[in-house]
Amino acid sequence: MTYGIQRGIQFRILSEADLQRIHAGTLHILETVGIRVDSDASRKLLKANGADVDDRTRIVKFPARLVEEALARKSTSITLAARDPKYDAKLDGNQSYITANGNGAVTIDFETGKRRPSTKKDVADTSRIIDYLPNVHIHWPMVSSMDQHPSTVHLHDLDASLNHTQKHVMYETGVTLKDAKALTEMGYLAAGGEKEFRRRPITSCLQCTFAPLQLDAGVMDASLYFAEAGVPLVFFGMPQPGATGPATLVGSLVVGNAEVLAALTIVQLHAPGAAVIYGMGNAPLDMKTTVRSGGSPEHALSSAMATELAHWYKMPSCVGVSATAKVPGDQAVLEYYTGLVGPLMAGADLMCGIGLLEDSATLYYEQIVVDDEIAGAIARLVRGEWADDDTLALDVIEKVGPGKNFLAQRHTMAHLKTEHFMPTLIDRRAYDSWAADGSKSLVDRARDKTKWILANHTVPPLDADVQKRLRAVIEREQAPHEQAVVA
Repeated sequence: MTYGIQRGIQFRILSEADLQRIHAGTLHILETVGIRVDSDASRKLLKANGADVDDRTRIVKFPARLVEEALARKSTSITLAARDPKYDAKLDGNQSYITANGNGAVTIDFETGKRRPSTKKDVADTSRIIDYLPNVHIHWPMVSSMDQHPSTVHLHDLDASLNHTQKHVMYETGVTLKDAKALTEMGYLAAGGEKEFRRRPITSCLQCTFAPLQLDAGVMDASLYFAEAGVPLVFFGMPQPGATGPATLVGSLVVGNAEVLAALTIVQLHAPGAAVIYGMGNAPLDMKTTVRSGGSPEHALSSAMATELAHWYKMPSCVGVSATAKVPGDQAVLEYYTGLVGPLMAGADLMCGIGLLEDSATLYYEQIVVDDEIAGAIARLVRGEWADDDTLALDVIEKVGPGKNFLAQRHTMAHLKTEHFMPTLIDRRAYDSWAADGSKSLVDRARDKTKWILANHTVPPLDADVQKRLRAVIEREQAPHEQAVVA
């Protein structure tokens, strides 16, 4: 059975001429305005390869040839491998995959309903939920282990994730060279060694660029290490139309594109053929509230256009979705459906990331389950339909004839679950049946399902020796900070 969302239909927003114009405009910005590159190592690399580098201002102007050469060097085959190979996400243009959202700092306690800082147990619990759900294909530590030592929160997040899901784990916490080395070491341990990880990378790192037109020193130093170590990278631009990018969606796409292509160029100069995924999450600034409007139509449009541009570059896309709703319910459903359907219809390879509210800040366990249902409905939509001998069913129609029904036909039973979306939360019963069963809302049913998953779903643990060695990495990285406090 194919893993991921099968693509059958696809719409287009940008024409070939539009894409060429965006690319040409991006090269113009890179050559004439440039990018502020705060990484000394990256600037040195660029200067050695003919870029115009001003070390005082840290502005680098990129010759078009460097960018074009980087696009030619990039990896053309990327698989985000999983601990269990049945969950491998093959970014070959045939399937789309949903990822969880990541690194929220607040959890609504599932038992008490009270707001509190997130914990490592929350990371572990949500990892198990993601492991169970059929329409969330790639895991991301959804919250941070705020109950652990501040110096190693990101390592505890990865530890809890690797131990509680067999799906691929993506993180965005490798923002210094030191972080990158420890996170990579943990990935190697969980995969069975460096050689096996390079063959089947079970973790990857999403790196955000800084709008407008900036690349952070720690992020780029870490990215150079990740690329050389065989860790797949997502460079994710996030200009906000109207704030850190032009108000026009295409204008902000140019800003984000310049950042992503600049990062790609640096990495390909350092490690030719490194696995890089094209990422973008341009949600506009809501001028009434000054809040990022995740889940808006403009967010979905921007993500769809970024997907088309990524595919034009022959790169897999990773685009964003989020919700500004404060609680699970009607607004959250509307925002997540709006944010998901456009990019998936455009063929997004990775849709990142469901399950958090308040613009990716707050975890409600049950929201993950609601979003899984939304993704399942959209999966049926984008799969589309086709006409062949089996789907036309002429022989069945002839057999049943006028005035009868198709309920008892083998053809019906054979196709019911594959042809029709089978919801687990949406209630299609008559009113009396629904009322007699407690008049439960969609969120109520999501809570019930979440309770069941937490009570019943188990994940095969990593080997005891691997668990011990993961803990040893965390203890080693934490020790200098504890010693400094004592001193």
